[in-house]
Order: sequence, then C-alpha cells, then structure tokens
Amino acid sequence: MESPRKIRSGWPLGIGTLVLGLLLVAGVWFAAGRLEGEPPSVVLEIPSPYHIGKSAEFSLRLEDPKSGLRRMAVVLSKDGKEIALATADFPAAGWLGLEKVHRESAKIKIDPAGLGLTDGKGLLRVTVLDRSWRNWWHGNATEVQKEVIIDTRPPVIDVLTQQNYVNQGGTGLAVFRVSEPCPASGVRVGANFYPASNGYYADKAIHIAFFALGHNQASGTEIVLEATDQAGNATRTRFPHFVRKKVFKKDTLTVSDSFINQILPEFHALLPAKPNATLKDRFLFINRDLRQMNYQTIVAVTRKTEPAMLWKGPFLRLPNAAPRAGFADRRTYMYEGKEIDQQEHLGVDLASLMNSPVPAANSGVVASTGFIGIYGQTVILDHGFGLFSMYSHLSQIAVKAGDRVSKDTILGNTGSTGLAGGDHLHFSMMVHDTFVDPIEWWDPHWIRDNVTSKLDGVKVPPGQS
Repeated sequence: MESPRKIRSGWPLGIGTLVLGLLLVAGVWFAAGRLEGEPPSVVLEIPSPYHIGKSAEFSLRLEDPKSGLRRMAVVLSKDGKEIALATADFPAAGWLGLEKVHRESAKIKIDPAGLGLTDGKGLLRVTVLDRSWRNWWHGNATEVQKEVIIDTRPPVIDVLTQQNYVNQGGTGLAVFRVSEPCPASGVRVGANFYPASNGYYADKAIHIAFFALGHNQASGTEIVLEATDQAGNATRTRFPHFVRKKVFKKDTLTVSDSFINQILPEFHALLPAKPNATLKDRFLFINRDLRQMNYQTIVAVTRKTEPAMLWKGPFLRLPNAAPRAGFADRRTYMYEGKEIDQQEHLGVDLASLMNSPVPAANSGVVASTGFIGIYGQTVILDHGFGLFSMYSHLSQIAVKAGDRVSKDTILGNTGSTGLAGGDHLHFSMMVHDTFVDPIEWWDPHWIRDNVTSKLDGVKVPPGQS
C-alpha cells in the first residue's frame, strides 16, 4: 500500500530563504538610508554682523543629497520677539515618496519699517531639516545664526574745511568727519566720484579726499560730499566752494605726411590690420582711438593708491626746461589744409637738452613703467591718497614698479618716444582718474593755501608715522 505523497506548496525552501534574505538586506539598506545622519548644508553668504538698512535682501542655498530637504525656517530675533521672515516645506512625491527635493535656493527680503523693527542688534537664524528618520523621524537639523544690526539712519557729514577755492582744471581738498564707519565716502564732482580715506589723522572718523574739477567742467558743476554706511544708508552734504574760471589756450597743429611716416614705425604693432588705410586714417587711429585706449591704461594704474601722504612740499619742475605746450591746450589738427581732429593736451611739455635726466617731482612709489602708446616710454608715480605724477616720451627708464623714490630721484631721461615731434618731457598730474594742472603743484603758495593749511587747521593729531 502506497504511502501518501507529500505535496509542497510555495517556493522551495532554498529559494524562499534567498528571497527573505534579499528582502531583509533591502530593508536594512532602505532603513539605513532613511536613518542617515548627515545634516543638510546651508550657505548664507552674508557677513556677521550683517547691517540692514531701510531694506535688505540675502540669498540662501540649501542642499541635502541623501535623504532630501524637509523644511526651512528663517527667523529674526529682536527685542525679545521672534519674527518669521520665511518658511517653506519640501514635500516628497512619487511612489513611496522617493522623489525628494535635494537642492533649493531662496531670496529673503527684510523690510524693517514694514516689520515694525527698531534700530539695534538682532539675531538672524536659519533652520533646515532633512527627511532622514533620525531623531525619531524629525530628521537631521542644521542651524545657522548671524548677528544683524538694523540701521535705518543715514550717516552725518561734518565739513571741516569751510573756505575752498577750486580752479577749473585744478585740484581741491576736502576734510570732513563722518558720524559712523562708512565703507564709501568722498567728493562727487558732477558725474565723477573721488573716494576719501581716513588714516591721515589719529581720529579715524576724519576723512580727506583730493578731488578735481575737470578742465571741461563748468564753474556751476555740483560739488557735494557723499557717504554710505555699512547698511547702505547714503547721505549728501553741500561742500562750500568757489570756482575760479580759466580760459585755456587754443592751438593749431599741421600734420604732414613726413611727420606721420616718422612716427608710424613705433606704432606698427598697434595699428589695425587695414591694408588700404591711408596715412590720415593711421594718424587718426593713433591720435584719437589709441589716445583713448591709453587713457584707460593709465586709469587702471590709478585705481590703486597708497593710503598715506607720501609727498612733501612743492613738486619739482624739470630743471632748465622751457615750456612748449600747456595744460588743457585745445589742439586742432590740420591735414592738407582741412581740420581732421581735435584733442586736449592733458599735461605740460618741457624741453631741455636732449636726453636730459628726469627727476621725480616728489617722493612716492613707482606705480607703473613702460610703453603707453602716444605717451611712449612712461613712468607713473603714486604720491598717496589718489595723487599721481606722470613722465612721458622718455628715451630710457631707470626705475621699476614698486620702487620707493624720493624727490630728485632720477627716473629716466627725456626723449621722443610715442607721439612726439622732438625730444621733450610730457609731465602730467592726476587726481585719481582726472588730469589736473601741474602748475598748481609747482607753486609753494598754492600748496600752502589749498593743502597744508587745511590739513594743519584741523585740530587733531596726525595719525601718520
């Protein structure tokens, strides 16, 4: 008699065990992933303390590459109050909630008046949670805190120099005190801004600024003092001044083919590749287009200046030299009997013996040396606080950038490099990016009345060594 046959149901034991093992591994892997302990990252690129003016905006970047972002909250604590600036939830989507938000960015605006906030210190707090199962399903948390200072009042400017005379094409000096630290302050002349610096006086609230009234700016050009504090609050104050009008010389220069052919070799590498360009076209490129490019090169040099007064006393004029052209001469260029161009001569031409040694007009730091287009071989000195002198058309240069030179140090020798018809020195003075009349800086009376007497008249000990 046959024994009853055993009937098996389901998978074989080995396969069932394997499946259960795989499910267990998958469950452990899934749980381990959901229990990950890496908190989300928060990038809040603001300084601490963060100064908030009448309005402010900052950016947040959030990231959690593993379990994803769950929630964000931005809170400002001020005077015992908690003010919610922004909140956001990042829900998961898809099957089993596997589609998560891993990266997010946001812009947060702060309107102190609208939020009823008063000036003073506060604390900005950003809290971000991820979707991890850690901490009893609350997730990993990242909290970033930044001290903030709410400041809605603009700075106050106190003018310390009340009698100020400025020549057209000349230099001025403003001395003033600001009521709070201001990263930007200075003198605005029309559309031009001349930054101020502290450090000349022991009182760091006192700033000085050399500024210029351009030769082409009218006597009615607005001149005001400006200051912007760390919260972005800006103020403007009238600067008391009187402008002396000046009439600049007009000159007519005839350009010949022989002169153009004489200068062309030096500019060969700078000329645009135009095979059919005439001599007149090439001259106009040099005199007009290259001149503007050279100015931008010079301006780039003057953007960096020593925060100290490196010079002392009147500036030196090239010894035993006769003037050949003046500052801001309005030059009309004639070619074959017709006017082809007009340019201003932004310096003084001085002629002495050929290859005469050129002394530094005053002490300073060599800011730049080398060939600058129409100016030829050139040395630029930084005398501090935005004041520069420039020596052009040199035949050779005897100093290098970074050298500290004293008054009378030989910088090189006169020559005829660049757009020069003969051996001479083209000497210029600049206040930041504006050419000014060098004659003022050669005059000890002008320096005493317009610079040193103003600086000495402020009854605060100098802060410079």
